[in-house]
Amino acid sequence: MTAAVLATFEAARAQLIGLAYRITGSRTEAEDIVQETCLKWLAADQAVIQVPRAWLMKVATRLSLDYLKSARVQRMSYIGPWLPEPFLANENTPEEELELDESISMALLVLLEQLSPAERASFILHDLFQYRFEEIADILDRSASACRKLASRARAKIGNQDLQPELTRDAHLQMLNAFTQAVKQGETAPLVSLLQDEATFVSDGGGKALAARKIVRGSALISRFFLKTVRPALLAAEDPDPEIVIKITWFNGAPGLIIYHAGQPVSALQFQVTHNKIQHIYVLRNPDKLRLFHTS
Repeated sequence: MTAAVLATFEAARAQLIGLAYRITGSRTEAEDIVQETCLKWLAADQAVIQVPRAWLMKVATRLSLDYLKSARVQRMSYIGPWLPEPFLANENTPEEELELDESISMALLVLLEQLSPAERASFILHDLFQYRFEEIADILDRSASACRKLASRARAKIGNQDLQPELTRDAHLQMLNAFTQAVKQGETAPLVSLLQDEATFVSDGGGKALAARKIVRGSALISRFFLKTVRPALLAAEDPDPEIVIKITWFNGAPGLIIYHAGQPVSALQFQVTHNKIQHIYVLRNPDKLRLFHTS
């Protein structure tokens, strides 16, 4: 009996983590929530649970919302812009099989921060996990009509975000390489040409690492910033025995650049591309979030 009960939970684990992460924006917290869901599952009366996966999703959603309500208060006092913890790809997945996934992108998770907890849950369950509003109503303890309105308001607030990647995986990697080469080149014009005119640069240091306290806007300003602060690191990484190492790592459904200094991750960069140009640049600098990129 116990083996079968555990097997049922393990079959749902990946989906539960994905749900909890999208609601909370924290991979660490998502893992804790799923563990607590497991404990509740093991303690539950299995005989009265008709649809195990639905029961597990309901518990994980409610635990995630409990966390989010308290986290939103903490984020109001967060120093500088907030970005979610990185969600790294499964290390056992071959790189050539990785696919772009806008449903866990930094861009979407940042937009989801605009929503109330109930709006966020309704949107995620319906638009990302394809749950019917009748099912969501049971999870959120609201009417189906109310859940439909919550999801509709969510879409209006985030601008009907298109969850289909605009670029192919290879095209995204080519853009990443083109941007890196343009920064190394050291001239403003080639770099500006890769950016949308109203591009934004969001840097999350959390008061624990040097980072821009406000969102930087405009292709010219962003280009000057990268030439001044990032170019030296890119050039230093080309030394024969570099102290700085740069790796392409897959996280949040897309490839990104991780900068290591003396073996420690110090920056994680990722781009959102629209109309074949970079619209947003997200940079994680907070060491609490970068710890997930440690290689040893």
